Amino acid sequence: MDAFSSSEEKIFKAAIDLFCENGFDGTKMQAIADKAGISKASLHYYFRSKDRLFKKVVQNLLSMLITNVTGEIKEDTCIEELLQKLISGYFDMFRKFRKQTFFVFAELVKHQKLLADIIQGIDKIAVIQEILLRLQKEREKGTIIAIAPEDLIINIIAMCIYPLMAEPMIKLIMSMSDNEFEQLLNRRKQVVTDFTLRAILVRS
Repeated sequence: MDAFSSSEEKIFKAAIDLFCENGFDGTKMQAIADKAGISKASLHYYFRSKDRLFKKVVQNLLSMLITNVTGEIKEDTCIEELLQKLISGYFDMFRKFRKQTFFVFAELVKHQKLLADIIQGIDKIAVIQEILLRLQKEREKGTIIAIAPEDLIINIIAMCIYPLMAEPMIKLIMSMSDNEFEQLLNRRKQVVTDFTLRAILVRS
């Protein structure tokens, strides 16, 4: 997160917990104030409305999630390592921040009118654009197959997040115990990495 006062930190932690638990519509400013241990008047001093607080919370969550995915990718990272780090970053992020990730996806679908303002306030979005540009250059060089960078990123995200989103259904259909599902997740990152590299890298 950005640099905040101790009161703002408490507000953010309370807001994230309550938004993730109850969604935007089900969360009241009074409940956030109570959980943060401040008065409702103090909460409105820092954030004049629930919309404003929600935007700031989602902006900081998205910035954190993007940093977790792209933090180790450097400009001179080779394409094979870039893809490995990208897949590893997405998978680890979705697994570690499962509740926060699902909250962002679900709430931004329901509140699309806020989406443009939220995205404009995230400076780290530029990092994603740089990765897309790098993938396009690798495609033009013939390092990877002729796949649109956007399709590749969406495919990777889908393969990483789907088992987590569909956990109850996967366990039921495949008769998996909790332990067996965790074993599936433990090997899933390597499975996705191997599958993606075999599918798109052009071998000389």
